[in-house]
This record gives sequence, C-alpha cells and structure tokens, in this order.
Amino acid sequence: MDMHSIPSLAAGCRLHPTQDVLLVPEGALKLTGPSRDVLTRVDGDRDVTAIVDDLLQGYLGANEDEMKADVLGLLERLEQRGVVRTRG
Repeated sequence: MDMHSIPSLAAGCRLHPTQDVLLVPEGALKLTGPSRDVLTRVDGDRDVTAIVDDLLQGYLGANEDEMKADVLGLLERLEQRGVVRTRG
C-alpha cells in the first residue's frame, strides 16, 4: 500500500454507528485514538493522500509526515487482517 492506493472496507465490515467499533464477520475490533476518524474516510473513492489531507484539516498543527505514517500503518495492519482492501 502507498499514498496512491484507494482503500475500502472488505465485504461484511462496517463501522458501528455509535461506538468506536469496527464490525467484522468474525466479531468486532475496538478502535482507539483517531482510528475511527481514518476509517470514516475510507470509502473506496479516496486515495490515502486525500484521506490524510482531509484529516490534516481537522487536526490543525498535526505533523504531515507523522500523519502519513500513522494512516498508512493503520491501513496496512487492517489490510493484513483482511478488513481493508486496496486498489490502485
């Protein structure tokens, strides 16, 4: 995965509407920190760069390089678990 990859949630995965939980076919993953903010932007249309740019608008003063690394790290971990798919 890189900054031009377009992530989407895998089939059967969705954010819980009111809790910081990602519902997956085999259960649920508790989301911590800004994970929910990242995943709400994972729509299958935006690439990682657009997701980071949008997050930077809401996290004023955040370091862009750290944000890129954090978002990529989260998405790569979720991709390894089969929760996120990418194209591009």
